[in-house]
Amino acid sequence: MLNNPALIQITRDDGSHQPIDIFPVYRQEGDLYVATQAFRIYEGYPAEEGEDFEQRLENYLEYVALEGIAHPGFLGELHFQGTTTFEWKYLGNRLSEAEVLQVVDILQDHQPVFLSGNDPDTQLSFTYDRFHERKYIQLMADEGRFLVFINGGFSAEIELMETEWEVTSGDLADLQLETEILRRVINFAQ
Repeated sequence: MLNNPALIQITRDDGSHQPIDIFPVYRQEGDLYVATQAFRIYEGYPAEEGEDFEQRLENYLEYVALEGIAHPGFLGELHFQGTTTFEWKYLGNRLSEAEVLQVVDILQDHQPVFLSGNDPDTQLSFTYDRFHERKYIQLMADEGRFLVFINGGFSAEIELMETEWEVTSGDLADLQLETEILRRVINFAQ
């Protein structure tokens, strides 16, 4: 999940583009502040202001000083629940459901969820959640190569080519999933 403030852009229902500032909600645990799975959403500033570090810091301090509803640009809060990012609740009334879904999708796009498989003895079985879709991934070691099965069907073959593991046949069609699979293959092969 997002641990730092982010400036994104959504398309409003009237077709206009709206910059949105997203700020994680933190809770204090002793001397540390820990990001929760909640986010405050504010009207963003134009890109030229949003890219200026000093201006962003000033905006952030304003958000902290006028927390939540007290801030005139406050658009609501977004809370994620459970073990995946797909369970969420919007608290507010200034964004439509379609507009909130854009924020949710952007947050989820930047944060895919990888869950361990049922077999605790292997790192070659896991679940991948992204774009409201869950995929079950199984990697099978087979004589110097790995076979990739997604939802039970063959998807790709990975082989060691000189010094690097590479997809040699099939297609994974998702760069983040491919990166995670290659990371697991490398760790397993060591």
